[in-house]
Amino acid sequence: MERFIKVIISGLDNAGKTSILTALDKKYDFQKDIMELKPTIRVEYHKMNFLTTLVNFWDMGGQEIYREIYQKNQEVYFDGTDLLIYVIDIQDPNRFENSLEYLNSILQFFKDSDMKVPIIVTFHKYDPDLRNDETILTNIEKLREMIFNKYSTFKVLFQRSSIYDILSVIQLVSYGLSVFDEKFFELSELLENYLEQFNSQALIVFDRNGIIISEYYSEEIESDTYIELLESIKEHLFLLKRMQEESYDENHNFFTIEDKLLTYLHRMKIKSEIFFASVVIKENQKEDFLDKFPDFLEDLTKILNELI
Repeated sequence: MERFIKVIISGLDNAGKTSILTALDKKYDFQKDIMELKPTIRVEYHKMNFLTTLVNFWDMGGQEIYREIYQKNQEVYFDGTDLLIYVIDIQDPNRFENSLEYLNSILQFFKDSDMKVPIIVTFHKYDPDLRNDETILTNIEKLREMIFNKYSTFKVLFQRSSIYDILSVIQLVSYGLSVFDEKFFELSELLENYLEQFNSQALIVFDRNGIIISEYYSEEIESDTYIELLESIKEHLFLLKRMQEESYDENHNFFTIEDKLLTYLHRMKIKSEIFFASVVIKENQKEDFLDKFPDFLEDLTKILNELI
């Protein structure tokens, strides 16, 4: 039976809310669309399927005139919310205070209405060229601490995102949607177990839309390898699209992402759904991995069957 959930994406104007949804929709060619975006008027609605769940995104225009309307009619806009994704422009410190005030008004409504809504706060516009910027990193940590301490009664997850890193946008939405089923925790434990068995650097499960269902990384993964891995995952997203648009006889393939590392992409069909498993291994572990992989597919299929 298909589920329906309501996801509010909120924040101040120019925080990047609509850009996040545009990047999520497009994934492969979205920069031009984002350059042409105009401010959201009142609310725009986006829909997507996540496993057997129909997700309704409410993209809330962030201009002051609309925020005042939302706050005067909170029961109309915020009632029935299943997940709040709150977007803070980490490049605009002059508006941090205003953004926190707006977040507080929303969470106060949830509290007064006895709504236990999970919250994801994303520090957006955390672009690749800013990731070693000490001011940006300090601001993220301060905001995180302030929000965590003030709203300890809520389940709050923190993310960092950028439209110039499509994986960060996918992860942002994936983490949010995975809070709705305890099976996701069982899936995470499965990935952790097989990551150790494979002696792998990373193990990731996607759906047909390139949305990450679950992922697990080795604690020993080196920073250079991690960067290479992120690039390979982006390549996987392009390959997912090709597999859907073209005639592909094979359900799997190996790719080299570093001198001695391979990434393995495997396609599987469960009921009417398509999933992809991605594994990063050392080249000399290829044969041992292939021996163990069928057991992983069997265990993975059992959990995914229950999720869909």
